[in-house]
Amino acid sequence: MDRKERIRQVEKFVKSQSEKVSVKDIAEALDLSKNYSRRLAKDAKEEGLIKGQKSKPVIGYIFERKGRTRTDGGDRNGEIEVLTTREALLWAVREYAPERHGEAGGKPLPELRKFVRNEVADGTVPVAHAWRFS
Repeated sequence: MDRKERIRQVEKFVKSQSEKVSVKDIAEALDLSKNYSRRLAKDAKEEGLIKGQKSKPVIGYIFERKGRTRTDGGDRNGEIEVLTTREALLWAVREYAPERHGEAGGKPLPELRKFVRNEVADGTVPVAHAWRFS
């Protein structure tokens, strides 16, 4: 099957879905690699056949060991936790720096994110953006 036909397959699949679909959804439905599916979907988007957008980046917080506050910046070898809500960030403070929980509790969400990034986590790493198509 040539590339144009594959792009039409992507278009047909995406338009047949009631919600936005991920690259993984396309790859699984058409039995293609995720990388190839992403390129096809982006081409279909550029041709105006489907709509698509990339999500905002998500930060992964790296934690070395439970119950210890960051002291040296870490070596970025710990567990990665993706924490997007206030509850999740407070959980991380309780798990990794319980003695700082009282300090974190009253902070607004943007300050809490900064606090966890700078004072609790051993490091951060951007987690890949995700494409969604409709």
